Amino acid sequence: MAGNLQDGMEKVSGKIKKMRNLAQYKDMTDEEFDEAMNQKPIELDSSEELEQRIEKKLAEFERDYDLSELKINDWDALRALIQAHLTLEDYEQFLFKIRSDSLTENRILSMDKLHRVMSDLRSDISKLQGDLSITRKNRKADQDASLEDYIQSLKEKAKKFYESKMSYIFCEKCSMLLATTWVLYGKEEGNKVILICNRTNDDGSICGHKNIVSTSELLKNGGTNNKEVTPESML
Repeated sequence: MAGNLQDGMEKVSGKIKKMRNLAQYKDMTDEEFDEAMNQKPIELDSSEELEQRIEKKLAEFERDYDLSELKINDWDALRALIQAHLTLEDYEQFLFKIRSDSLTENRILSMDKLHRVMSDLRSDISKLQGDLSITRKNRKADQDASLEDYIQSLKEKAKKFYESKMSYIFCEKCSMLLATTWVLYGKEEGNKVILICNRTNDDGSICGHKNIVSTSELLKNGGTNNKEVTPESML
């Protein structure tokens, strides 16, 4: 990009030097000639050169942002944003050229006007970025939201993994959940879990049922001793 701008500036500079020898400018002092040149319209890139610059800037945006879901109006806004960026770059180059020459009252006024135009252009760029939701603030908010979603996803996966590995033991008499357990040697036929249910019934009595559960039977039964009362999410 800098190379294209530099080439453009050199071409303009070469034309100005040739114009210095024209009859209407020959008798002017250098300061008068510079002022006359400052009053001439700024030469713009050809359409082909402009499109090349837009394509290059678009490639930069594609590296930094996901443009896959942009609608047709979004692409129009993005093109306007790119052109605003390019125009701002050109203004900055032109402003640098003015500063590099000796300052006159007219040049100072020109610089002041250019600064105001550049300020308005930056506001337009900021607005277009906001419309496209690609400002740094919005990108950071998206990243924070993505991180929060990722953490939540990990929690849900951990919960599902935990539930898939655990076995649930219910009272054979009153169906009260008595234990959630994991046994290292669950397939061992001799391993049994003995639990006495102390649930208080509606009439105030204690269930008191003695439950003897084989760990191998729990595994064969999908991790529960009573599928009928076990929620499907736990199976």
